[in-house]
Formats: sequence, structure tokens, C-alpha cells
Amino acid sequence: MVAVLRMQPEDSTYWLVREAFGWSVVLQIVWRFPAHPDAADLAALNERLRAGVLNRRLIRAGVPFARHRWVHADFAPELSIDVATISSGDIESWSGAELYSVPLDPENGPAWRLRGVAVDDGGFVLSLTALHLVADGRTMVNAVVAALDDTAADPLSGAGMVGSSAGIVTDSVLRSVGDRLRDALDGLCQIAEAGRGVALAAAALARDRMPLAGRDRPSGESSTERRPVKAAAHLRSPRAQCSWVTVSVDAAHWEAVAREHGGTANTLFIAVLAGALRASKYADGGPLKLGIPVSRRTDDDERGNATAGVSVLLADELVTGGDLAPLRSLCKEAFERLSAGQRAAHVHLLPLVSLLPTALVVRAATAGSGMPDAVASNLGDFAGKLREVGGVSATAVAFRGIAQGVDPDRTYRFGDGLQSWAIRSGDQLTFSVAAFDEQCFPDSGALRGLLSEELDGWGLERRMW
Repeated sequence: MVAVLRMQPEDSTYWLVREAFGWSVVLQIVWRFPAHPDAADLAALNERLRAGVLNRRLIRAGVPFARHRWVHADFAPELSIDVATISSGDIESWSGAELYSVPLDPENGPAWRLRGVAVDDGGFVLSLTALHLVADGRTMVNAVVAALDDTAADPLSGAGMVGSSAGIVTDSVLRSVGDRLRDALDGLCQIAEAGRGVALAAAALARDRMPLAGRDRPSGESSTERRPVKAAAHLRSPRAQCSWVTVSVDAAHWEAVAREHGGTANTLFIAVLAGALRASKYADGGPLKLGIPVSRRTDDDERGNATAGVSVLLADELVTGGDLAPLRSLCKEAFERLSAGQRAAHVHLLPLVSLLPTALVVRAATAGSGMPDAVASNLGDFAGKLREVGGVSATAVAFRGIAQGVDPDRTYRFGDGLQSWAIRSGDQLTFSVAAFDEQCFPDSGALRGLLSEELDGWGLERRMW
């Protein structure tokens, strides 16, 4: 029995920007190998990815208000290996060009691509790109791990399942009704979910407006009204181009430094980003809003996107090389609120998004100033086998993402401040940093310099790509 999965609220942001702005939010994993993996092993990896959860496509609902439907795609991309080699100094430009230009499509496919190129020093670079609409970061990395283990499978193409929270029903039920009737029923359910979301949003808004003395709110979480008002993003980023730096460190060294300062590997990651942002004068001395994505994936959860987000407001100056315990406490309190179901009002309104005209949603979403100043996405720890293809072990594995198609002549921008993705594989921790504010980070050299100063302040040894 083949399972069917409807588009989820967690997917809605990436669908909205595609429909409203023509953007494609694309994620990328990059491997740097000291030698060329065997062509047959690369082809086998590509073939196994075909069977996995990345190889999905979207079918639009046939009636208003119903959610679109995911199916396992009956097509997949071929492995792409460049004929010409590149120099070791061109690895960033090659992988960046792939990230910004790879042609991916959620409806007509493909939704992912595996591409490699030889390096003139005898090495090899491998890139896997995928639409964020299809998979979040952890889903993407898990799909690679499954392909390397030869266990890749997509429940949408095989065994049936039941998962009410994810909208999954078995094929035996689907065969009993027609597609349009199923869509109509789903549309009615969505209207009910939107009404429930409005009620929950109203309750959340009332909770957030209560005086601090009358509710349980951590002292470190202050009103975002205290954040300095910055110029519009399109004025600070007229070219709509971000700068990139990738950093690799010994994971044990990173964790030891974090413990020495009363923190965890994740709080040190957040602190490094916050410190670089402070040093750039981006916040002008005001508090920083730090966004932290959190996986909400459960067992047998086949959603492509299952990530929620928490935020902390760092009002006090975080001293480079200082005590991480206060930041650790702020993060812990934010995670506890998420676990207790305390979400921001706008999160509850996600089921309403698909029922409203796109233009109205865009106006509402861009009217406020709630975008984080920095986003720290820690994808987690993965076994060293993530680095191995055909017996060749990569020196590092990096993860990152961007929106394709951002028009510099329009006022809309994807991202602000800094955004970073960290991934640990075996003994290596690698994080890629994107800087979106062109006034504070005019180029990669400026970003590299600020990050270097911050890492030096924590006594962290590293290798920058």
C-alpha cells in the first residue's frame, strides 16, 4: 500500500516564496575529497538517492483550500560529472555557482541533483542540492546516510503507513474515493484547522501582551521593540548577494572550549555568530534576536520539513571568550517553551496561509520586523561514514542554503544579518556562514576577518575554506 502525504504547514514558507516571488530555496551538501571516488561508487550513490525521500514531486490540489499532495517521483536526475577540472582555489565559486543556478522544480522535477568535479590537485568536490520545499536539512542529510548505507526508501512509493499529524493515509482508503473528493474533504479540514489556528493565535497574542509580572517569561527574553530600527533590507543589500565563509574545526577541540566557558557546542556556535555580528556594528549596540531551528521529527514521521524555530533576545553584551552560561540558560528556556507548546502567534496562523490570497499574505509577512539577526542551524552529529564514498573519506562536509531568483530591483530580500549551518561528521565540525547585510559585510574577506577575530577570541583553531 502506497502512502500519501499532503503539503504541511512547515512547507508553506517555501511554497509561498516560490508562488509570490519566484524564489527557489535550495539546500546544498558539499564534500571535499582528497582523491577522486570511483565513478561506479558515485553512480551507485546517485541511484540510491533516486529511491529515497528526496525524489518527490508535488501535485496541486484540484479544489480550493485543499493542500497539495506529495508523491514519489517517477523520474530522477542523472549523475552529473564535469569534464573540465577546477583549481583548488575555485572550489567555493564552483559550488556556489551550483547552489545559485541548479535548475530544480518541485512539480516537474527534478527536486535534487548530485554533481561532481575533479580538482587539479588530485582531489574531488561533490555537491548535492535539493529544494527546501521537499526536505529540511536533517531530512536531506539522513537521505544521504540512508543512500550510503544502501537502505534508502521512500514510504510514498512503498509500504503504507498511518500518521494523522502528518496527514498520511493508506492507499486502501485512497482507492475508496476519487481525487477530487479527497481534495474537497481535505479543503474542509483545512478551513477547520485555520479557524482553530486563529483561536490559538489570539490566545498566544494575549499571553505575550500580559505584563511580565503576570506570566512566566524569562528575563532574557525582552520585547523586540527594543531592537534598533534598521534601514530596509534592500537598502542595506542593494545587490542581493551574500558573502560566504566555511569553517572546519576539530569537534573535540570545539566541545572542550565550550565546556571551559560553561556552555555547549551549540551555544558556542551561537556565540561565535553573535560576536561576529556585534563586531560588524550590525546591531548598533542594541539587542540581537537569535533564531535557532529545532527538529520536531518523531518516529515514523515522513514529512520533508519537520523543523520549528525558537528565538532568544540577547540584550546583554556577550563577551568574546567569556561565560556562556547565561546564553545556555536563555536557549534552554526557549526550548522548554517550545516543548510546552508555547509558540508565537504567527505560527498558529500557518494553516490560514493557504486559504488567503498570496498578495495579502506577503503584505502581512513583510510588514513587521521579526526576522532574526542571526540564524544558527545545527544539523547535529552524524557518523564519519557520511564523509565516505567508495572508501574515499572527505576531509570535510559542509551544509548551506540560499534562495535562487532574488531580484535586486525589488524590495524583498531573503535573509538578514548572518545565517549559518553546522554539521558534525565523525571528528569534524564544519559550519558555513552567509552574510546578507552588504554594509556590514561587503565581501567574503570582511566576513572572514570578523569570524577569524571572533574565533581567535575563543582560542579556537580552525581551517577556513
